[in-house]
Amino acid sequence: MLTLLALAAPAFASEPPTSDPAPDILVRQIMGLAFESQQSINSVPFAAGDSLKKVIKKWGPPEDISTVAANYWSRNVRFIYDGSTGRKTIVAIEDFGPQLKTIHLSDVKGLIGNPDSEKEQEGNYYVTYSDGENYTVTFVFESAFDNSNPSLTMYILEKPGLELKQK
Repeated sequence: MLTLLALAAPAFASEPPTSDPAPDILVRQIMGLAFESQQSINSVPFAAGDSLKKVIKKWGPPEDISTVAANYWSRNVRFIYDGSTGRKTIVAIEDFGPQLKTIHLSDVKGLIGNPDSEKEQEGNYYVTYSDGENYTVTFVFESAFDNSNPSLTMYILEKPGLELKQK
């Protein structure tokens, strides 16, 4: 038995590391989480509508914080919150995980269809989908001026009805 394990060990050690999920799987995961629980890939278990205090209790203080945004850089997520409420309600989640760069504009449009809106602004190309009730997802791509099939840099998840209020 020990000989069998010794012979098998090099086979296990030489297997390539698992790679990021395919772009179509990531897009389905993004939209599924948005619809079902208003979460992003890197914000799980936290969702739009949750309290930033709840996040801090579980994850610790953010690595960087302002009056409207709490950044967890090492987790690839930013929570936009309403500081006018005592609980600091999360109104949007920005997810910028490195695996997102494998997704291209054609992947998103091919799987989800035509967006509710799309625009080029400040060097980024924004493509937005919403069901009007549970979620709004805005995919932020590199500029589409130079490349007709740009890579995704991040996406923003919002829950309709929640909005950022200034003090």
